[in-house]
Amino acid sequence: MAAEQIYISAEHWALILGKWREQYTVLAPLAEKRDLFFQLIDSGNAGRIVYDRVRAAQPLKSFLLPPLEEVAGVPNPSIRSLLFLGAKACDLKALQILDHAFGGDFADPSYQARRERSVLVGTDCTDPLDTCCCTWVGGQPYPTEEYDLNVSGVRGGFVVEVGSKKGRALLAGFEGHLKTVVKEKKQAVVHQRKQTVQAVERKNRAYRLSDKQKQVLVGAWDAAVWQKHSETCVECGACNHACPTCHCYYLDDITRKAFVKLRGWDACQYTGYAVTAGGGTPRPRLVQRFRNRYFCKFDYLDENYGICGCTGCGRCIEACQGKIDQRTAFFDLDAGRRRKGTRKNEPL
Repeated sequence: MAAEQIYISAEHWALILGKWREQYTVLAPLAEKRDLFFQLIDSGNAGRIVYDRVRAAQPLKSFLLPPLEEVAGVPNPSIRSLLFLGAKACDLKALQILDHAFGGDFADPSYQARRERSVLVGTDCTDPLDTCCCTWVGGQPYPTEEYDLNVSGVRGGFVVEVGSKKGRALLAGFEGHLKTVVKEKKQAVVHQRKQTVQAVERKNRAYRLSDKQKQVLVGAWDAAVWQKHSETCVECGACNHACPTCHCYYLDDITRKAFVKLRGWDACQYTGYAVTAGGGTPRPRLVQRFRNRYFCKFDYLDENYGICGCTGCGRCIEACQGKIDQRTAFFDLDAGRRRKGTRKNEPL
């Protein structure tokens, strides 16, 4: 069923945003040189919000699952609710992974409290980066799920799609500012989305695979590709930390005047990631840790949650100091599949 669509003029949108700022802590992308960063929005910078372009440098994970936090005790319910304006499809899709990992019957209280107090207003991408690959993993460069409202810029204002009851509640009291979307504006959104899809597909044409990534991994456990593509990895963990779905963490007990338990992001590329108390590890070699990340993203998470662990945001490619591109690794694996019988696998 198609989402309900509403048209809001730019003038009325500014008024609505002003009211939202009275109720929520509003975070939205602002341009800093060549990149976009989620920043606190106030009356002085609201006019600088970048609604379209591409995803911000930080994933939503940074706010819902902070890099370092105290986890002992009960979350503070007095914290103001967060309204994320400008969340892109790749980040919204990633929340499905985080919700499985930290929600459900045994929900993590800190994550769950932030998630429940968050409002998600998505926006369409219009200018994807060379590293963007949402269509390569079966996604789209515009939100199709997990949003409360989604905003598509058109001449004179915005076409707004309502995605949840929470999104409908956001518009309560503003009925006089909400208009029916005329055919021309609907067509403008469809046209822009089609153009962006084509742009992403062009950027990924050289990495086209014969099957889904999970199938490409079948039989590839001992492929020589892992050694080849891991040679420039410096184990910095940037791919893990920049990823919107990576959620491994460590716990650290600190005793000072009072007991404190800290949780921080961990990275499966680190040498000590899987080291046990006795000093043993199932993945002592870098190439093994490198391979594990690919299987985790494209196989294990799908087995556990029924969702691909990669949303195509391209942050891992952009952040990698070793210039490793997962698309190239998969293309090489796929080429080996197509040459089955002539490829030499080297056991790790």
